[in-house]
Amino acid sequence: MKKMTGILVILDGLAGRPTDLNGATCLERAVTPALDRLAARGALGLMDPVAPGVRPGSDTSHLSIFGYDPQRVYTGRGAFEALGIGMDVRGGDVCFRANFATVEERDGELIVLDRRAGRLPDGKPFEEAINGIRLDDFGVEFFFRASTEHRGALVLRGPGLSPAVSETDPHAVGVPVSQAEGHEAGARRTAEIVNAFTRRAHEALRDHPLNRERARRGELPANAILLRGAAAMPHLRPVTDEYGIRGVCIAGGALYKGVARLAGLTVLDVPGATGDLKTDLRAKARAALSAREDSALIFVHIKGTDNAAHDGDAQAKRQFIERADREFFAPLLADLPWDAVHLCVSGDHTTPPAVGEHTADPVPVLFVGPAVRPDGSRAFGERAAGRGGLGRFAGRLVPQLLGYCDLGPKFGA
Repeated sequence: MKKMTGILVILDGLAGRPTDLNGATCLERAVTPALDRLAARGALGLMDPVAPGVRPGSDTSHLSIFGYDPQRVYTGRGAFEALGIGMDVRGGDVCFRANFATVEERDGELIVLDRRAGRLPDGKPFEEAINGIRLDDFGVEFFFRASTEHRGALVLRGPGLSPAVSETDPHAVGVPVSQAEGHEAGARRTAEIVNAFTRRAHEALRDHPLNRERARRGELPANAILLRGAAAMPHLRPVTDEYGIRGVCIAGGALYKGVARLAGLTVLDVPGATGDLKTDLRAKARAALSAREDSALIFVHIKGTDNAAHDGDAQAKRQFIERADREFFAPLLADLPWDAVHLCVSGDHTTPPAVGEHTADPVPVLFVGPAVRPDGSRAFGERAAGRGGLGRFAGRLVPQLLGYCDLGPKFGA
């Protein structure tokens, strides 16, 4: 039997609605000859990332895509973010997603002016100042690390901590930074620590030399940290153990690297894989082609589609899909040995630019490879997928992909 490799490509927030571009989605309007040729060789369907009618987060949808039940194993997003940027996360730790933000002091409150500090390009120069904060009076340690752009992660470590706390990000501007709250002893103590960290982080960042320099250039200061997604370390059986395989991840964003690490995949360092609209798609394609030699599962995450959709820019989303077709899928179409590869292309959720947020709509799925029964499709898009031979199903793309590769245990006698 020929050795098979499964390649899963997730275009984040790929799907849309007909309201995005005058009666068509961005994917349907995009000129995608490579994806359309793949569709003609394979089969299409629609996937509900978690379940019909459920509006998924990127974290819960990826858990479901990898074959886990997010209703059972999901503990929050913070742990994935921390793991994804290489932080040490242990049992008992509480992890948070972090945003650098811009605030203004008014009557003793911190008023949010921008939740992303003007989309700060790099938070790493602020790490030393933040990690210099002291929380010894609470008997806990903490670790902060910046990731891409305005994002980062915070890990609290110490006795009696609880992830059952509310977030400090108000998800709005012109309002105060929220006070973390908890309703049982461990959570109340954790909330008190979080609120102290928020105040002390602002004090450490307020007069930072880089913020003074940003002010001179007319840029917003990164003078606060907003926290959300409190989570304990989730316990998952790695996919690689379940199937007895080696897998790799090619991604720019911390969340996707974190989910992949918990699933047992090795995260590859791909220069230029930035997780934004400027990501080097050709570098990701080259990395995927190279990884096939010693990996049975290759997971590639491409974020730019979602970035454009959250910004409400339908044309930018369409243009990025077209660039992905030219710079990522065309090289794969040309160079993969199609007698030894199964490919799955999909999204993790729907983000219509007309809405600017995740919606509960299903997403299109494409499977192509020697074991896939072609269904006569001619183009890759939402409506074409609705007519496809795979029908409509929920999550579990990785198990389906590895099933086509004849990998994994048999269920039953």
